[in-house]
Amino acid sequence: MEIYKITSPKEWSYFANGSANILFKYTGTNDYLTHKLLRLRLLKEDEEYISTCELYDFIELKCKHLFPKQIIDIQLIVLTSEFVRGLDSAGFKLQLNERYGLLIPNILDGNYTKIALSKHCQLYLGSDDINTTIGNQQQQSRQNENNHTRNKADYSSLTQDISSLTTGPDSQQRPPINNNNNNNNNNNNIIPNGHPMNENIANFPLTSHGTINSIIFEIKPKWLYDNKSSNYCRTCSLNQLRNVPRHFCPLDLLYPTTIDQGLDDIFSKIPKEIIDLIEVENNFPLKQLFCQFLSNPDHNVFAKLKQYQKINNKNDLIENLTSSSDVSQNLSLVMTLRDVGLFIKFEKYDRNNDIHNSHNNINNLITLPTASPTHINGGFGGAYQTTPSSESSHTYRDQDQSQIQDSAKRQEESGRKYLVTCNIYDLDLKSRMKYKYWLQVEHELQGIYNSNNPNWRHCCKYGSLENTNS
Repeated sequence: MEIYKITSPKEWSYFANGSANILFKYTGTNDYLTHKLLRLRLLKEDEEYISTCELYDFIELKCKHLFPKQIIDIQLIVLTSEFVRGLDSAGFKLQLNERYGLLIPNILDGNYTKIALSKHCQLYLGSDDINTTIGNQQQQSRQNENNHTRNKADYSSLTQDISSLTTGPDSQQRPPINNNNNNNNNNNNIIPNGHPMNENIANFPLTSHGTINSIIFEIKPKWLYDNKSSNYCRTCSLNQLRNVPRHFCPLDLLYPTTIDQGLDDIFSKIPKEIIDLIEVENNFPLKQLFCQFLSNPDHNVFAKLKQYQKINNKNDLIENLTSSSDVSQNLSLVMTLRDVGLFIKFEKYDRNNDIHNSHNNINNLITLPTASPTHINGGFGGAYQTTPSSESSHTYRDQDQSQIQDSAKRQEESGRKYLVTCNIYDLDLKSRMKYKYWLQVEHELQGIYNSNNPNWRHCCKYGSLENTNS
């Protein structure tokens, strides 16, 4: 598609950037482009440069058949140098000789509030109340100021090539930037670090006046494999090396015997006030749904990523690399899959929503027995139970009896159905020139794999899991 024929640069505003790419958000009136992001290349050294065409072919030919339903749709678009020069790139230098860009969907388009849990895990709450940002201007102002100072290093994974933006090998997740002051779909409401903060909670834009109808986890699972003997997996070792606080071990999301522990760790960073908002006031059994999603072998995308990340040729082991020519196409694919991001979206089923009723989503529906809300952090003993827990005796703040009855009626009519979908993004083809970096990191991790950190629980070992199951 020759995008310059249907839109002008003035209709695109700077959205976010990474180390090699930049995103622009459409602000015009063309229905086809609404809810879309335009991904372009930043100026890069020639030896590390991977063209947009090469990246597009890699995704379409090497990746999509592995995850036919999960990889985010991308469209190759034709650019002109005049169009690129006309974009407001916020001071970042664009690759002016690049003739192609990618048009991608904005998965987080809408009225979402972001809660930053950790470097590799974010939570987004979607509300149907367009006025939910009232009373949050002060928090937003502080966040915009922080964004200004942090923006050049990284960008929020919300906008990391929602299909293939390039980030640094281990870059920090950052809040999104949106300079469109007329945009009602504000995705920049943030509670930093996932810690309870009374002032921010008090100003938290989602209240009982705005129903939570969708929740998204954004997770970068990194390296997934069967850990045979090390005390710490590669991801946990790297986090310790980088002084990143522990949140969860991605390997725990692979096995039936460790899923509970993995989800307990993930949810431990969510403030209690937000848990009550999700579970009690909105009767949204998020943890139970997440558990069912992971417990289904057909849905567990972490297990599928592990399958395709596996190294079957010893020549593809990083420690055996001696030059860029040693980096095979398979290793480039594996390293790409070791750095993807996931959007796991949980939605309340809407029988009037054509997307929810589409053929593609038949297998993505989960039906739970009608039940009173249970506390989301009450453990997994009640993950599949339908009786209310003692902790569920909360009142629905600011809700009158008619609202509660209406909510119960809608639940009964829908049969407590939920739609759970997963999208894979950040399929960034890795340059062969990265082999030196990979070797250096592996060298630095050698002293951590079998160390003993009193503040970091050992990762699960595959052999011990087999013994547990036998």
